[in-house]
Amino acid sequence: MKEYSVAIFGAGIIGSNIFNSLVLSGLSCVLVEKENDVSLGATKANSGIIHAGYDAKTGTLKAKYNVRGNKMYEKLAKRLGEKIIPCGSFVVGREEDLPALKVLLERGKNNGVKNLEILDSTTLHKMEPNLKKDINYALFSKDAKIISPYHFCISLVNEGVINGGDLLLNFNTTKIERVGEKYVILSSDGRSFEADFIINCAGAGVNEIGTLLNENKINLTFKKGEYILLDNSESGLVNRPIFPLPTKHGKGILACPTVHQNIFFGPTAVDEKEYDTAFSYSSLGSIKEKVTNMVDHINFRKTIKLYAGVRVISGDDFVVSFKNKNPNYIVLAGICSPGLSSAPAIAEDVTNYILKQNVKVRKFTPKTLKVVPHIVDLSLKEQNALILKNKAYGEIVCNCEKVTKGEILDVLKSTPYQLTTDGLKRRLRTTMGHCGGAFCYPKIVKIMADYYKVPEEEIDFKGFSSVVSGDIKEGGIYE
Repeated sequence: MKEYSVAIFGAGIIGSNIFNSLVLSGLSCVLVEKENDVSLGATKANSGIIHAGYDAKTGTLKAKYNVRGNKMYEKLAKRLGEKIIPCGSFVVGREEDLPALKVLLERGKNNGVKNLEILDSTTLHKMEPNLKKDINYALFSKDAKIISPYHFCISLVNEGVINGGDLLLNFNTTKIERVGEKYVILSSDGRSFEADFIINCAGAGVNEIGTLLNENKINLTFKKGEYILLDNSESGLVNRPIFPLPTKHGKGILACPTVHQNIFFGPTAVDEKEYDTAFSYSSLGSIKEKVTNMVDHINFRKTIKLYAGVRVISGDDFVVSFKNKNPNYIVLAGICSPGLSSAPAIAEDVTNYILKQNVKVRKFTPKTLKVVPHIVDLSLKEQNALILKNKAYGEIVCNCEKVTKGEILDVLKSTPYQLTTDGLKRRLRTTMGHCGGAFCYPKIVKIMADYYKVPEEEIDFKGFSSVVSGDIKEGGIYE
């Protein structure tokens, strides 16, 4: 039975940051995830905004971790080779909203947020020409940024793995026993390991792990956030996140670009009794109404996807608990917005706490994560040089997102487990264009089947449904 210093439950943005931080600090760690890939919970349907920290109430963990986490992201992005766009953000309002904007401004200053100012109509409309003409003011937060949450999560885990950490997927934890000074963890399929410390950041499943340890149940509520995503042909409609004034239900329906030049609107804030990510079409009208109250010239015909995520909430603040019924057990729960912004700072505190507990630390030189080049981000000279080395980089598979066979093979080689087509999509954006994969899916399935040396029928969409059910004529469907 393999032994670890620390076991982290939950491979979302919180767990991946903690795993990465602990591994690079020299600790023996395992990241445990019940799904077939990382970033499959709230992380994959996140707005991707690194907030500055003006919204959280002063004195809360949300405010503390948000402000500190924001400052850590650019260095983290550079190390991981991840895109980050320091575009700033707006909270917009009309004449009657100016007092509320000033309240947010003061709260931000009290939280330690720098570079905050209220812009007048002339300035903000120069920066965002498509804002409604009757919007007079905006709170401009220069330090807000946008990233791809699931890209960051994947890169953090990959860097942790190449530096000695272990990742256990499809691990359905059924039993945790305290044996002497260690925990023995068992799964439904018979796998097991030992760990000195347990960090529970399993999101919606945090109580499932806690129950196995006879810990007190944490009160959780679920709030669904639904989104409309436009094709990247609409790039430039807005240049930064555009928020309405926040309410008690959240930050509201926003208009926002992604790092890949799409535009999205959302999220809603629908109370749910359980974790449910089904998109409710009744929400379409509400999203459209609220976003068109802020932004003009929206072409909803360019919609390419409707999707939803679920925020797991526990009261008015984060739960970050280092002292619990069980020794060496840490629980993090209700890490909703601004959880993405806060994640590196939370990981830093957890790491510092663990390092003070007389744990064994190895000295080593960390390996640098190899960045898979996205050919459209390269100059023509760089593209030609890459294609001369490997002609697979000259074969475009996904025309909408300009993804080549070489990039697909790079991702498959760098991932130490078999991906689904959905997993490949999160890494390379294959099938995320306006055609929805109608033209590239057969090619993708064939490349993956050839690489993994399995029949095409064994290539899964999300781990529970095959893309191909069988041949439709002699010689195969690609004949």
